[in-house]
Amino acid sequence: MSLSHARMWTGSVLYAKRAGMTPVLVADQTGVDFLVGGMGLPFEEVIPMPDLPDELVHVYDLQKLSALLLIAGRGETAFHIDHDVFLRRPLPSRILVAPFAGEYFYESSKAAQSLNDTLPAPRFVGALPRGLAGGIMGGIDHARIAQVCRESLSIALDPSNREILKSANGYVASTVFGEFSFSHAFPDAVDLLPRGQDYQIDYYRAGFMHAAGALKNNAGSRMEMLEFFRTEFPVEFAATLPCWDAYFTR
Repeated sequence: MSLSHARMWTGSVLYAKRAGMTPVLVADQTGVDFLVGGMGLPFEEVIPMPDLPDELVHVYDLQKLSALLLIAGRGETAFHIDHDVFLRRPLPSRILVAPFAGEYFYESSKAAQSLNDTLPAPRFVGALPRGLAGGIMGGIDHARIAQVCRESLSIALDPSNREILKSANGYVASTVFGEFSFSHAFPDAVDLLPRGQDYQIDYYRAGFMHAAGALKNNAGSRMEMLEFFRTEFPVEFAATLPCWDAYFTR
């Protein structure tokens, strides 16, 4: 993991905690060793991630689904927060009490439709629903959340789909099994940013920062987020470099 990623992870956890969330890590042992043992991030609980096939690691929403399933299965409310999301303000109550909530709704893409239709065991029959962006995702309807997670994981891990998914675009596949699936199951879902990702001012007003989509590789966007982190958590920001360096040189 690069230093930039380590700083984003650190900022994400610290901002979530400041916003009143209880940080819980669901990860494999490598993730636990780095984020907890190496970076010392203040998670309140660490839960082992269920085993997923190595050849599907790029379909990263399978990890989100596994984590949400574990928490929902315990009858507890949880919100997945991406490692590149900073909650500079607490989430509004309409999000926290929603049956399910996400970042914003968006229309399906030709790439996602094509992938779904190519799968021997497709996630959807016919046209895809709209998606619900998952920079944050979660809600209080534990039973329905668990059902979506089980259904998506079952189809994604179906042996007949393995060869296609092994070479599929990880982001596109993730949207099919995660963001489209939750939107379809939750017509009553609530979005944090009703006008979508094209209105940057809405992100600032919500105190919600996310290097989403194309911004994941946008140096300017990530630098802006890290400048907020450096200014608002100066001690912790300064500690990320020596912690990161020590982990790789121990």
